[in-house]
Amino acid sequence: MRISYSAFDTYTKCPLKYKFQYIDYIKVPEKPEFFFGSLIHLVVQMALRRDPIIPPISDLIKFYESKWREDIFPDKLTADQYLDSGRQMITKFHEDYKPGLRKVIASEKRFQIPLENHILSGVIDRVDKLPFGAYEIVDYKTSKSLPSQEDVDNDKQLATYAIAVQTLWPEARDVRLTLHYLKHGQLLTTSRTSEQIEQMKFALVETANKIQTAKNFRPRENQFCDWCDYKHLCPKKMNNVSESMNIETKEIDILVKDYISCYKKIADITPQLQTHFDQEKIDKFETKLGTITRDHQRNFWVE
Repeated sequence: MRISYSAFDTYTKCPLKYKFQYIDYIKVPEKPEFFFGSLIHLVVQMALRRDPIIPPISDLIKFYESKWREDIFPDKLTADQYLDSGRQMITKFHEDYKPGLRKVIASEKRFQIPLENHILSGVIDRVDKLPFGAYEIVDYKTSKSLPSQEDVDNDKQLATYAIAVQTLWPEARDVRLTLHYLKHGQLLTTSRTSEQIEQMKFALVETANKIQTAKNFRPRENQFCDWCDYKHLCPKKMNNVSESMNIETKEIDILVKDYISCYKKIADITPQLQTHFDQEKIDKFETKLGTITRDHQRNFWVE
């Protein structure tokens, strides 16, 4: 099966969220911070493609503003704050950018590499070859806060990138891993030993094997539950809500069981619908009861 770091991390935190996101493809509203981070990355990639002579700052800001979407944000004030923060990040990135003797050998590098019986996939923001032969992975961050060096030294995503680079460029024995925090203009660098790389490979393969053979994807409570896009579908969160609203336990139990039963029924039927739509090469099916439409992300909608 195909596994990415994001999928690995999601399953590790909560198998049910993994199912909602990667198996059921349940669509959720786009979050302002994700839109913002993706757009800043797009601007940075635009600049890197012109390395070593990157475009003038006016071109980068103009490109940034042309892609801006105010409707993503809850109100104009929040949108303006994000917009201004982005201008500052781009300006600081442009001012601090010094090509020097390093060579950018890849930007927005997509990879699909074999990992035992699975495929590890992902995207690396930037890969540089340094003058003394080492390689450096640079991952751009738009976060407001900085992690500790200990957090960076234990970052599993960076270990995944190291696996990818050493596979794509076998000569890359010395690999530096750098997080570039654009808001602060600060770079935090670490590395991974061969033992740590092997441990990460083992963890990825073990998780992929679990996903591949899983029959139940149970919810797992963690510190991110309150911010989960799927908490309205989660049995654990639904129980918590019911208690806070003083709804009779017996009544809510019936509702939850009915909901889960319906959800399982949909999950069982969906693969058959996907197969039929693929075979017939259709995106819509009309009946007397209504119309089922499939969007470009393979989600079904009832009209």
